[in-house]
Amino acid sequence: MTYRNPNNDEHNIICKQVRSRSVLAVCVSAPVIPLVILAACLSVNMMIRKRYDSAVFVISTLMLLLLVIATAIFMIALMSGFVKRISCINKRNYSVADCVVTGRFQTINPKHNHSFVTVSFPDENTQQAMVSPKVYALAENGKRALLIKYNEPEGKLPFEIAVL
Repeated sequence: MTYRNPNNDEHNIICKQVRSRSVLAVCVSAPVIPLVILAACLSVNMMIRKRYDSAVFVISTLMLLLLVIATAIFMIALMSGFVKRISCINKRNYSVADCVVTGRFQTINPKHNHSFVTVSFPDENTQQAMVSPKVYALAENGKRALLIKYNEPEGKLPFEIAVL
């Protein structure tokens, strides 16, 4: 399998199918940190108005501060992969390989449905990747697709598939 740089049409398709999902995840996750900070500030304000005992006030404020810090660290770690994807796609810091869709399947759980697409390359290799429901709906056997490999130094981002 040979990787190459995508042309403008392929880049636009990748932006619509892959980047849009990452942007949505960041937009939904980002407001959590300010909301937790607002809730902590309102709680401290309530404790001041109710004239809590100084020992209870200090312990409660420290616990709220720890909760805010833990939430911020968790949310930043959760969003970092999505932000890296968005950054790599915006900078065109990725390569694509031409392939053909050879199969697709879903695993259905009570909480989550995961969609997978299998693609094959001209050299008879196959690759399977988890995709969004939008890409899964577009994936039909025999349809052209692109396997996306991010050119980041850590190499922690998974392969992704965009259907043409």
